[in-house]
Amino acid sequence: MTDSSQIGAEAAAYFNGYSAAFAAYDTDRVAALFDQPLTVLTAAKPIVHGDPDAVRAYVDGMLDTYRHIGLAWPVPAAVWAWPCGDDLARAEVLWLLRSADRAEIMRFSSSYVLRRDADAGWRVAVVISYEEPVKLPTGA
Repeated sequence: MTDSSQIGAEAAAYFNGYSAAFAAYDTDRVAALFDQPLTVLTAAKPIVHGDPDAVRAYVDGMLDTYRHIGLAWPVPAAVWAWPCGDDLARAEVLWLLRSADRAEIMRFSSSYVLRRDADAGWRVAVVISYEEPVKLPTGA
């Protein structure tokens, strides 16, 4: 079984890559970081994005929302991760969103379930988004 310190380092590296793809507003790079199906769990309901087109539409919507609020630099300020076997992990990320001039736009945390794919590596399979939709303008 993967140990906690190794998972922590791998999750931190994963979310740093996620942040870089997001900051570049690169739909393909961001979408490739999600598993399929991807489940996004909010207080309102779970939403399953079952194929590449659905995941891409989800990513496009997120990028549009973040572009609208002026996001230039999403910082994974803290990442905690726990193994759930060899190829699953749970992660909690404190996000700090910054504008181009590095001013703080907002901060929130989200939980994730990561699944390690033999070919693609770690990918987010489940997003538990309990703070972000409340803080973002409509359209998130």
